[in-house]
Amino acid sequence: MAKAARTVTANEDDQWAVAVDPAMAATGGADAIAESASALDVPATSKNEGPDTAEVGGAAAVGPAAGLLALAQKLHEAYVAEGKDTRERLITEGQSRHDKVVAEATAKHEELLSASQAKYDELVSIGEARHEALMADADVLIAEATAEHERMITEARERSTGMVVEARQERAEVLQGLGGERSVLQKEIEELRTIERVTSTPVRSPTSRAG
Repeated sequence: MAKAARTVTANEDDQWAVAVDPAMAATGGADAIAESASALDVPATSKNEGPDTAEVGGAAAVGPAAGLLALAQKLHEAYVAEGKDTRERLITEGQSRHDKVVAEATAKHEELLSASQAKYDELVSIGEARHEALMADADVLIAEATAEHERMITEARERSTGMVVEARQERAEVLQGLGGERSVLQKEIEELRTIERVTSTPVRSPTSRAG
């Protein structure tokens, strides 16, 4: 906006110079006409002419000189007025152009700000939606991992319980087998003791019983 304002001011200065040049030219022209009118003046006295002749020549030259001076003054005033009008018109046009450029720049600035804000809001909305989606996915993964963890713990517990039950059953079977074998062994031991007692008892002869 500042650059545009400087451009408008520069253009106004150029146009003002163009507008003032005709007035200056008019002034110069008026001065030239005045000088020409002065050149037409006839001296009051001359070496070869008497006072009467000089007065007649001066009177004859005063009329055209006065007319030229009046015309030059009129042209000068016309050019000055035209220069002022041109200056005012150029200043008004420059101000109007300046205001237009400033208004367009302001509108463009507001448009860019609005577009930037809309883009920012869109990106924020997309980011928030993405964050919510990731959080939802994370919650699902956590729930699945927790369920899998619980399932594995339950399975391990069940397997451990089954192994304990099997170990107890095997122990009971082993103890039962050992108890049966012990009974057999004790029975065999009793039989061996019985045989031993029988074989260790002395046998009496009939002769000794008779005496």
